[in-house]
Amino acid sequence: MSVWYYFYAFQGYFVHKKKENFTESQLAISQKQDAQQQEDDRYKKQKLSDNQSLEKNIMEIWIKDCNQFKYDLIQNKNGNYENVLLFKNIQFYYDKINSKQEKLYQVKGFIYLTEYDQNFNPKYKLQSGNFLVDLNKRKFQLNGEGIEYQGKSKFVKYEGNFKDGEYIHEQKKAFTNTNQNQKKNNPRIIIIDEATGEQVNAQNIKRQKQKQVQKVWCKYNQQISINDINILQNLSWMTSNIIDSYVLQLNIESENKYFKLNELEKKQVKRILLLPTSLTTNFGDLFDKQKAYNLLEQELLEYSQMNLDITKIYKKIGFPINKINFHWYFLLFDAENGEVQIFDSTSNTYNSQVHNKNIIQTLAEVLKITIQNIEIHKKSGQQRNGYSCGYFICSFMRFLQEQQFLNNQIEYYYKENEIIPILKNTIARIK
Repeated sequence: MSVWYYFYAFQGYFVHKKKENFTESQLAISQKQDAQQQEDDRYKKQKLSDNQSLEKNIMEIWIKDCNQFKYDLIQNKNGNYENVLLFKNIQFYYDKINSKQEKLYQVKGFIYLTEYDQNFNPKYKLQSGNFLVDLNKRKFQLNGEGIEYQGKSKFVKYEGNFKDGEYIHEQKKAFTNTNQNQKKNNPRIIIIDEATGEQVNAQNIKRQKQKQVQKVWCKYNQQISINDINILQNLSWMTSNIIDSYVLQLNIESENKYFKLNELEKKQVKRILLLPTSLTTNFGDLFDKQKAYNLLEQELLEYSQMNLDITKIYKKIGFPINKINFHWYFLLFDAENGEVQIFDSTSNTYNSQVHNKNIIQTLAEVLKITIQNIEIHKKSGQQRNGYSCGYFICSFMRFLQEQQFLNNQIEYYYKENEIIPILKNTIARIK
């Protein structure tokens, strides 16, 4: 064999060996990378597991605290948030608890707060964003980025940074409103008696203001007048103002009583929600499911975050209804049993059932209640005069409100001499 043969043979061996070494090096690098990736994956899984364990632990503490301080917790999987926290005048929607520091939880959610003045007129506060929550003190304060809405509406009032629940206003240059200044500078007419030097029209102005105050006032979110007092005094046909005032009073009483109960006692209560006459009156003669839904959403804006699925909270929903502006009657929806009861003080016939078919069907669809049975309440048809249908309705609503807290089944009896003083007290102005 020639020298060239050995030369090429050696060169081939060298190249092969070099490739073999390179392949082994690549394999080692690849194995090292795989090992690192596996280590990273294990770390991520462990971190995720630790985070999930921490979240679970925080959530368990949250639930324990909520039970201790008598909040209700309801799952809301089909709504905008997964969970709802309920207490007197508080509805808080949230998904998960972000963190906990001492007694404060950090939670992203939506709050619906209601406060009442001395005449039980509501003031609403709706906010969304990141909250610091003190369950013991019942404080839900927006901190950081968030939104506050205009009263009971979807219109934005403030959007930006909040601290301790209040919006942090940006510094703006002061500006002068010419119209306001002109209004302030308008001279007031003052009549002076030349002999005495006293203002002649001062007493007239004072008496006029007192007269205006006495004639009309607001209670339970309704405009009440002397005329309403006279209606009850003279046993006249009742106005919607009186009935709707009483509806709100009964709902407030129900909520106050319910959240004083312990956990076991709460489970025995089939809660009822009464809705004002203005709701179905606004339906008009021509209405459909969409119109009914829109009006119900306006009335029950606090439940819009759960798509109006209020049967998760209330097992019975009651509607006092004005029939073509001359007669009051009542519809009671029992979501648990799929029943509707018609309480009509002037009629116990099934003509009422036919007349109410459309409104019952529409309300049932909006409230997501499957109706299996419609019946006339056995105490219907007892009215013997031309004025007392509204009094019957108020008496029946009080009976239902009291019954939700009683396990025994007591029959309803109309007692006019009991309901009238109650209604007078309901609309009487608290000075």
